Amino acid sequence: MGGRGVTIKRRIKRLEACLAAVLLTPGRASRAIPIAIAAFALAGLAILIATKFCQDVFKDSAEAYAWGRQFLGGYGRHPPLTGWITGVWYRVFPARDWASFLLSRLMTALALAGIYVLARRTLDARRAALIVFAMMIYPLLIGAKSDRFNNYQVLLALMPFMIWASLVAYEKGSAAWGVLFGAIAAAAALTIYAAALPLLAILLAALVHPGRRRFFASPAPYVAIAVFLLLISPHLVWLVRWNFPPLHWVGEQVATSGGLRDTLRMVPDQLGLVAIPIAGAALALMPWRFKPAGERPIGTDAFLVLVIAAVLMLVPPLVALPLKIRLKIEWGDALYFIVPIALLALVPRIAVRRRAVARMAAAAAILIAVYGTAAPFYAWAKFASYPGYDVYAPTSELAREVTRLWRARFGSPLPIVAGTFDLVAPVAFYSPDHPRMFADSPDAPRIFAADQPQFSPWIDYPADLRRDGFVGICNDFDPDCVAYLARLAPNGEARDVTLTREVFGRKATPWTFHLRIAPPQ
Repeated sequence: MGGRGVTIKRRIKRLEACLAAVLLTPGRASRAIPIAIAAFALAGLAILIATKFCQDVFKDSAEAYAWGRQFLGGYGRHPPLTGWITGVWYRVFPARDWASFLLSRLMTALALAGIYVLARRTLDARRAALIVFAMMIYPLLIGAKSDRFNNYQVLLALMPFMIWASLVAYEKGSAAWGVLFGAIAAAAALTIYAAALPLLAILLAALVHPGRRRFFASPAPYVAIAVFLLLISPHLVWLVRWNFPPLHWVGEQVATSGGLRDTLRMVPDQLGLVAIPIAGAALALMPWRFKPAGERPIGTDAFLVLVIAAVLMLVPPLVALPLKIRLKIEWGDALYFIVPIALLALVPRIAVRRRAVARMAAAAAILIAVYGTAAPFYAWAKFASYPGYDVYAPTSELAREVTRLWRARFGSPLPIVAGTFDLVAPVAFYSPDHPRMFADSPDAPRIFAADQPQFSPWIDYPADLRRDGFVGICNDFDPDCVAYLARLAPNGEARDVTLTREVFGRKATPWTFHLRIAPPQ
């Protein structure tokens, strides 16, 4: 037994050496890392298909699809980039679950590539490789949470590149790098206004660094500002025209009752997620070894990243708690990726051996393979055990039924669906007619669309609803929504439909929906 154990250890060491050679040899690493990221994206797509076959697409993904039906300067509560992306994507791909998952996987692959580029710039090849493989087990990049194509996922794809471009612009000081940084910063700002925080962090990092005079004497910061303002100017025009609806929405969100609870949850929840790849990397590094003191001083890039990370981690709770501002948990989704990079930058003496990188890569591959193998069995067991869970609401079935009812009555495509956000967004996605949605606020406090039509700028309210007609949709257990639809279409046909999600012959809990069919005039 002892001899066999020694032989196995030797084989493992040889495998680690071979894997490290592939991943870290300069000529090979430039190909191996991109191939690994692409394989990670494809594996994640397979996992999503296997995990989500009992469910419909995430509601934010359906909403983004509905935005992209028209190219506008903004989409009610948010800037336009996410809607523009879906507008282009779904002119190439059909509105199907797999296409939505593929788009999400593209975003997560871009995020992982950006994390590698930023880590490679800030640290060294081994540390960057260790981080990229550790982040392959980050829950926001793999598995059940990675299907959520929304503003936060797009911002997560842009943030690492934005910080990387700022580091290079700080070093080079050239106009060309100012253009690139300004363009990526504009893309981030056009995704969601939470991008203001990393932009503030980048500015503060540049101001506190000893080399700030050289940087601010170069053209880079001023060219970046000019490009940034130029690219966001159409959105600024849209904001003025529509009386700044995203800012009104943000104000409502931060002032919502119960905000302290969400604020207190955001930091531990996000730290809990990023602790998974950090723990994986820490285990791969064992036994920990350290280089002599002073051998690796913190360089300019590492200093700037540490300042940026400190601002991203500390400013939100330190500002929100005393002012009693609500921070939604998902607002941190695009911020905490920087923690592993900052930790390794903070401890430059820790030795990252080649075998540690190989171990982390092998562990990530094994965990992803196990996850993918278990995913369909877990998804089926969950569906069978919890058939009343709201993720099994039959919204795709509802889309087909609502479309059938409208066509049977009027012989034309379904033009508009109005009512509860959780219902009308999936109907807009799954209906073969892909109607425009006129949805209530998806967040508390609840506001009906007719009471704030500026949040649905793709609808000319009330003219479009009167001219084209619409179908209003509510859950039957939602009396406020039912009363709202009666007010919106007092002469419309009211009816209830009961539908059930069925997968491989097993049925989930039936859901009853209240419909209000308003004919075109």
